[in-house]
This record gives sequence, C-alpha cells and structure tokens, in this order.
Amino acid sequence: MTHGSPASMTPRAHVLVEDGWRESESTRSFMAVSPVDDQVLSELYPISTANELSAMAAAASAAQPSMAHLALHEPARLGAFLRAIAVELQGAKDLIVDMAHRETALPAEPRLGSVEFGRTLLQLEQAAACCDAEQAAVDQALAGDAAFGERASWRRPRRDVAAGIASMLEPLDRPVLSIGPNNFPLAYHGCVGGDTVAAFASGHAVIAKGHPLHPGTGVLLAQCVHRAARATGMPTGCFQFMAHAEPADLAALIEHSIGAVAFTGSRRAGLSIKATCDRVGVPAFLEMSSVNPVWLVTADAAAIDACADAWLQSLTLGAGQFCTKPGLLLVPDRATLEHVVARLAPRLDALDDATLLSIHGAAEFRSSIERLRSAGATLHTDQAVRAAGGARVRAALCSASAREALGANMLDEVFGPVGMVLSLDGVGPSSIYAAIGGQLTSGIWCGPETAHDMVASWLAQLRPHCGRLLVNKMPTGVTVTESMVHGGPFPATGSAAHTAVGFPTSMLRFAARRCYDAVPPQYRPPLLR
Repeated sequence: MTHGSPASMTPRAHVLVEDGWRESESTRSFMAVSPVDDQVLSELYPISTANELSAMAAAASAAQPSMAHLALHEPARLGAFLRAIAVELQGAKDLIVDMAHRETALPAEPRLGSVEFGRTLLQLEQAAACCDAEQAAVDQALAGDAAFGERASWRRPRRDVAAGIASMLEPLDRPVLSIGPNNFPLAYHGCVGGDTVAAFASGHAVIAKGHPLHPGTGVLLAQCVHRAARATGMPTGCFQFMAHAEPADLAALIEHSIGAVAFTGSRRAGLSIKATCDRVGVPAFLEMSSVNPVWLVTADAAAIDACADAWLQSLTLGAGQFCTKPGLLLVPDRATLEHVVARLAPRLDALDDATLLSIHGAAEFRSSIERLRSAGATLHTDQAVRAAGGARVRAALCSASAREALGANMLDEVFGPVGMVLSLDGVGPSSIYAAIGGQLTSGIWCGPETAHDMVASWLAQLRPHCGRLLVNKMPTGVTVTESMVHGGPFPATGSAAHTAVGFPTSMLRFAARRCYDAVPPQYRPPLLR
C-alpha cells in the first residue's frame, strides 16, 4: 500500500455515505500494489476522515431501528435483501474475480471464481433461509401459535405466562462495524463476508471497512450491496462503506456509534480493537491468530506417513495463508521427527515459489523464518526464490525439540507456507498450550493400534483449548454449516462462546436478550405475544 495525495489525472474511488457514493473529503489516499507483478495499480483510494466516519455512523444509526423492526416483524424482507446481494454479485462476478486476483495474486480459478465466490453465495443463501424460517415463526405467533416460535426461532423466545414475563434475543441498539481480512477477499470481506451477512440477517445496519490490500475489490462488492439495498427497499443508510481509515478514527467510531465489532486479521490490530471495545463495553468478535497444533499419537508407520502427507498439503494450501493452517506438528520423539522431515523436505523443495498476498507480507515471512533459525530451529528447506517478484517466497520446514521451542519462543503464528515439527520427548499438551494459548483448532492423528482410552485421554486434554477438535483430519477446510464452530478461546478469538461460521449460529453474536415484564402482549414483538 502506498500513501500520498491524489494526482490530478488519477481516478479516485468514492466512499458510500448515507445513500450515495461521493468524493471523499479526505486529502490522504493510497494505492494498491499487485503481488502478481509488483505493479502499482492505477486507482487512488481515500483514507476516510473522522468527520466522514461520523457521517456514516449517523446514517447507519438512523437506519438501525428500521433494520431491527424488519428483523422482528418482517424478516423475510431481510432474506430478500440477502438474495438480491447474491444476484448483484453474480452479475458482477467477472469484474470482481479479476480485480481480486490482481490485488491478491490468489488464483482466479478455482480459488476465487469457484471456491470462494461459491462460498460467498452459499452464506448469503443460508442466512436468507434463516430469515425465511424466522418469518414462518413470526407468522405462526401472530396466528396464535407461540409455541412454534419457542421451538423453531433462533431468537429463543421464552414466556412465563403466570409471572407475566417474556424475553427473547433481539437486535443490538447500534450498527455493526465489519472489518475483513487480507486472505479472503470475498467470503470474509467486510462488505459481503459471513460477519456482515450475519449482521444483516439478525437485523443490523453495517458499516464496512475495506482492506488496503484489495481496495478495488471492496468497492465492487460495496456497489453490489448498495444496489441490492436500493432494489429491495432497505432503510436508507443500512450499509456504509469506507476503503480505509486511521486506527484512532476507527476507535472513536467504535466508542460513540457501534453496537458490536466483527474483525478478522492480525493479533496486533485485533488486540487494539479489543482494548477500545473493552473500555466502552462494546462486544468484540475477533478472529486473530492460531497455530492449530496437530498431535501425532501413533507409532504405526502407515499412519505416520499419512499424517505427514496430509499435513504438507494442508500447510501449503493457499500458500499457507489460512487462519486454520496447522502450523505445528507435534510428534512423540526425535526418531519420528527425523522420519517426517526426511519425507517432507524434498517435496517442499520441489514446489514452485509461493506468491503471498503482498510484498510486505512476504518480507515478514522471510523475517520470521530467519527469526526461527536464529532462535535455534533447524531449517530443512532452501529459501532462495526461483523467480522474480517481491511477493514470492519458498515454502519452509523447520524443526526443534519441544523444550527448545518453548525456551526460545518459537511457537508464534507465521503467516505463509511454513510448518514446524516438534519432538515432544515427554513434554505434554499443558506446556504447549500454556505457550500458544487458545486455538481455533486442535487435532490428533492416530493409527489402527491406538487404544480407545488413549484417544479419549488425548481429546480430553485438547478439548478446553480449541473451538474445533479433529481426529485424523487436517483443519484447513471450514464447512459452512450450522454445526461448525469457527472460533476458540482467547487469543484465537475475542469470544470463545461464539462462532464466525454457520447460520443462524453466527448470528447469535449480534443479539441481546431483552425482557418484557408486565408488558401487555400487544406491545411485545410478535414472537412474544
């Protein structure tokens, strides 16, 4: 990302404020650099000012009561809005995929055009289906069947008729701020990703912040959402978009105008947002960092090889830029470590260069590998890139004993295609988790000889430390289903009680239980009448 003032002949992207796209009042702009070929892309993007964010907040806040009313009385209209977003995205698919590829170097096919675009549409449809189901519950309640909603509604209405008390989950009183990551420019984007879709479906106006590594993609996505909002008669101001903003201005926005923050990104940025949210009592749903350890608990040769092969595929998928990359493989002893390294190092060296999402990210990756080597880890792969390009790196395989790694702080997440093999030699899970903290995922890999009691014992030790527990499966894929948990104990996320994937489960983040005590039924929401 390059900063500067707009050149006289360089086009400058607009921001979405209230119900229209306008020239930003900011005098500061930036340009994206394509990791495909290191070329500076042609358009300027504004860094929105505090005043501009205030105008967005005012518009979103004005829309919030109407969005909440729709959620409680006419949720099917929110479903129609979500499906209209999907239609707009499909109409602009070629432009979006091409822009996302240029800005991130992620393959247009199958990664962006098929896999991620398809996931984005799936999330929209699943959330819309939840809105339709909620409409059925509302209609049944208005017809006199309150028990149906108590069974079927994700808002969990509860009534104590004798006491005259009723309660349910209702929308928050303020808009949601959605901030997406660099590694999923579509399915997790602040404009159309799972967080934003969940916020819309649960009855919230959304202020979306684009990502500076793919700003053009953000503009295209925001245009789709805005067109869909207009076409379906959504409240004016229900969606606001900025390409970028300074952290201090975002902090002020959170303090004064935001009901909840959804964020996916680095631990540094996430902890800064969390500090702001904690100070003012705003819920922060943060996905930050995770090394996702895999514990090899078998002596069976075939199972060891199967684990090593699956691990290699998983840690290099998407150039190792997934939050669910299994960065640590923990093996019982030195002999197993040496076997795994001998099997995998030549295969990693045979891979093509990996292109990361940015030149800056590639520099950080190379610095992290050197830091691990300086700390005492053994590097088993050649790190010399074979083609020109500032975003290119080589996949890396490191190893150490668990005691060495713990003593030298080698266990932090490294974003990119690198894996660390640790020989435990008696070091237990409690010591490892004390160093790495809570995780999105943890898993064991066992063999046919592994006793049931041993598997149960391992799972019991890992269960408190992760959101998703796996056996003989790598964690990279995250299925969009109601039973999925994409979350985990701090510092993997900011709230261990929630998931960022799955509908309506992810919508629970953007709801608060509200109680009606001695309020006559006609003044309550339909589900509580």
